[in-house]
Amino acid sequence: DSKFGLGFGIATDKSAVKNPPSVGSYNWGGMFATSYWVDPKEKLVGLIYRNIWPTSFYELEPKFRILTYQALND
Repeated sequence: DSKFGLGFGIATDKSAVKNPPSVGSYNWGGMFATSYWVDPKEKLVGLIYRNIWPTSFYELEPKFRILTYQALND
């Protein structure tokens, strides 16, 4: 699973199987359902800014990540 450090989460071998970001990618979720991730291997930064409180709707961010990685051309 992902590891969590001081200020952000880091993708590991186990978490990269379940989620699209590469191993070594890092992310953070903020207040009002904001989130970002950085994938150095793919040279990619993803940002989502929403203004939702309470934050009970979590489906958008994972779907956004998956669609972003599907759109990449190798």
